[in-house]
Amino acid sequence: MRRTNADMEKRKAAAAAGNRHVDLVYPQPSRLTKIIGISLIVVSLGACQHPAKEPVTLTFLDPEWSHDLTERNVLPDERLQEFTRQTGIRVKHLPAPETALDQLSMDLELLRKGSSSPDVSGVDVIWPGTLSEDLIDLKPYFVKELSSVDPDVVASYTVKGKLVAVPYIADIGVLFYRKDLLREYGYGTPPRTWDQLEKMAARIQQGERAKGQKDFWGFVWPGAAGEGLTCNALEWQVGEGGGRIIEGDRTISVNNPDAIRSWQRAAHWIGRISSPSVTSYMRNGTPSMPFTWERQLFIVGGLGLTF
Repeated sequence: MRRTNADMEKRKAAAAAGNRHVDLVYPQPSRLTKIIGISLIVVSLGACQHPAKEPVTLTFLDPEWSHDLTERNVLPDERLQEFTRQTGIRVKHLPAPETALDQLSMDLELLRKGSSSPDVSGVDVIWPGTLSEDLIDLKPYFVKELSSVDPDVVASYTVKGKLVAVPYIADIGVLFYRKDLLREYGYGTPPRTWDQLEKMAARIQQGERAKGQKDFWGFVWPGAAGEGLTCNALEWQVGEGGGRIIEGDRTISVNNPDAIRSWQRAAHWIGRISSPSVTSYMRNGTPSMPFTWERQLFIVGGLGLTF
């Protein structure tokens, strides 16, 4: 059964809140992580008139797959070719829909109707809570591999003690900053809290503008409606002690003064230490955030870590 977009939005928010926790320290781990989740491998080798067996082929539903090779940033073709060289197993891509909601809807539909494919499915970090009932526990199969992965990352894909997907690559949120400017204004370390960042950004912005940099801004971040803003807002909320929207015991905690204060503070930045244009910036998309260091102090960005 295919879900409506409204229903998917609700389930996506619930899954994100129940599987994500961010501490406000530098650097701040965030969002928005992609993983490869293996639900079940079913290989069927048909009878053949020839004595040689047909090569085994796995079908892979890859949310990141695209005909544009530059967009295959999760599992590029060379990695799959290396897998084939080592194992003799071929991999066939099954292109996924463009939007995350449609991808999740397709996964649910295929799982619940008992489809024989895909054999391997890419799973977004915010989907485990939604898909957990239809996926097996992978812990027994990846004991050695999981010992080298950060426990917090593994916990993001664990639902009621069941590991429903295995992390492959993580997008880690990072605060980029101008070390030279911090040193010039007497700061030996980057900010550790949002309050520190706000004060440092305001002071340095004022000083740089006084030296003629009239379009200098202290803090640039993705403020357009989208995943990047959602991840940042969760960081602000958790850093202020505002909880996780839905807590581990399933209670809804988001409507609290600390969470509200964190968002109000961010809104206060716009036009003060952040350009009014941040509300149109996308972390990945158009328009993207400008990386013009001569006119900026702090920039929210990301790095990809492969496990």
